[in-house]
Amino acid sequence: MQQIKGVFILMKEFFISHGKHQGGNLLDTLRSYDMAPPTPCGGKGICGKCRVRILKGDAALSAPYDHNQPISREEWDMGYRLACRTRVSDDLIIETPDNHYTNGNIMTDSFSDTAIKPAIIKKYMELPKPSLDDQASDVDRIEREAWGARVRSIDLVRRIPYILKVNDHKVTCAIAGDEIIAVEGGDTSSACYGVAVDIGTTTIVGMLIDLNTGDEVGIYSCLNPQKQYGDDVISRIDHTKACPDGLSELSSLMIGQLNDMLRHFCSKYDISRASIYHMNLVGNTVMMHILASVSVDSIAVSPFNPVFTRFTGARGKDFGFEMCPEGLVTILPTPAGYIGADTIACISACGMANQQGLSLMIDIGTNGEIALGNKDTIAACAAAAGPAFEGGHIECGVGGIAGAINKVVFEKDSVSYTTINGAPALGICGSGLVDAIAGMLKLGLIESTGRMITRQEAEARFSTEIASRLREYSGKSCFMIASKETGAQRDIYITQKDIREVQLAKAAITAGVKVLMNECKADYCDIEHVYLAGGFGNYIDMDSAAAIGLIPGELRDKVVPIGNGALTGAKLSLKSSDYMADTSRIYKLIKYVELSSRPDFQDFFVDCMELA
Repeated sequence: MQQIKGVFILMKEFFISHGKHQGGNLLDTLRSYDMAPPTPCGGKGICGKCRVRILKGDAALSAPYDHNQPISREEWDMGYRLACRTRVSDDLIIETPDNHYTNGNIMTDSFSDTAIKPAIIKKYMELPKPSLDDQASDVDRIEREAWGARVRSIDLVRRIPYILKVNDHKVTCAIAGDEIIAVEGGDTSSACYGVAVDIGTTTIVGMLIDLNTGDEVGIYSCLNPQKQYGDDVISRIDHTKACPDGLSELSSLMIGQLNDMLRHFCSKYDISRASIYHMNLVGNTVMMHILASVSVDSIAVSPFNPVFTRFTGARGKDFGFEMCPEGLVTILPTPAGYIGADTIACISACGMANQQGLSLMIDIGTNGEIALGNKDTIAACAAAAGPAFEGGHIECGVGGIAGAINKVVFEKDSVSYTTINGAPALGICGSGLVDAIAGMLKLGLIESTGRMITRQEAEARFSTEIASRLREYSGKSCFMIASKETGAQRDIYITQKDIREVQLAKAAITAGVKVLMNECKADYCDIEHVYLAGGFGNYIDMDSAAAIGLIPGELRDKVVPIGNGALTGAKLSLKSSDYMADTSRIYKLIKYVELSSRPDFQDFFVDCMELA
């Protein structure tokens, strides 16, 4: 395969020599080269996001138009095809949009303020050499200076005599609790690092921390490489079931990406990988199981039980991480199948588990996690919001990438918008989508039921500028936000189906909040703070969110955005063993509420479908 300015050439001879690609699925072929386009639906031909343009390929170009796939006849005639529905049967030259491989505007902002008390400390020693008067073993000689810590790794025992000899018995020990995990030549006590990582379904964010000072040295963010197998955890679980090597494949993708992160930190900040002694990981329960290559089958079916909720800990070498081989790998507790370590981290970060009054924490994403409680008890649930707020299942939806419409402003006779990085518009992301629907609702283009009015209705009530934006596009009624004629990379519009997707997502979140309020016998007036975590929760306009009912109006003025709360919690527990221990207390406080078993959830869900 050759890439020239976004054009990928897949040579037939190559596929014949490698057998498996000849006649194979184009999406699978692109996946094998880490060049897969977005596939929110997991390659089921539903979302239409994996479209590519065929520049050469007689079989693909001559195929009859399929009315059952989410691609317009106009696009079809221009050579656009869905990669998941295209077979590689002859030479292909394909063109893919640049935004397929853009990392996007990933939420990395977080906060942390804690006294440094890490799980790893280092001690420099100048050990006496063996003599007839002191015949102690090499290991004993080290251990008696190591504050009672012991060497337990046979691999380390094997290396110790060489390290002592070469360094004239002047060494530094890295100590984790009561165990010596590394012995290094000379005084290396100043080099002691850890990495806090938030593994999201969509994105991965990591931070390099100096464990001596608590300084945040560097940050790294990227898309989760598993996205090519679907935008949501169910699609990932399905992949592990459908493919014999699916679990190890997804695990390897994630570990490979984390090793890329470690290599980046080591290269950019001139540190040895052996001086990274602790990785602290958070994420939803499915992501944590896949990372550990542990079966996720049982999480997908009732009663949705995970294999583990409290991780006993492991070593860097157990995962194949490029760090200190005996370094610690910790995962915060994962209370339930759909309440993960990221929720524990967010609760720890916002401090609600230490407060007397009630607080509400919402992490709005594909799987919206919600927690309501205080220092005495916390009720938590997971609302299957779907990927609408991250651009998934939205006709012109994209993630938070350059060119994504992130803000839409409606005036009486005009519509304006801004894009991320000011780039030409190529799609609409979650914050722009909420703005657009809130604006259309306020103006009267959408009724509270979610019905979009017709062009004929609009012409009788609105200016030509507004009414002309209501049109048919590929047989679908839609409202045009941006067009190629006005400088956008493509026509960008809101369809009736898009509105329904947002209604379903917001109904799931708000119904989940109401169930927890029932569980805690609380009213809106009892809630003192509403902590919004994650990228979407921090980028949305709160007034727009309140206008469509995503945030109850009674709570609008109580909202406190906390940035990437999951990363904050991961950092805090990496920097402080007290915070790490407190996550176990939070775990015990949590009462998980399974929404699928609650009759009141269905009632609330129906009520919350209304916009406003």
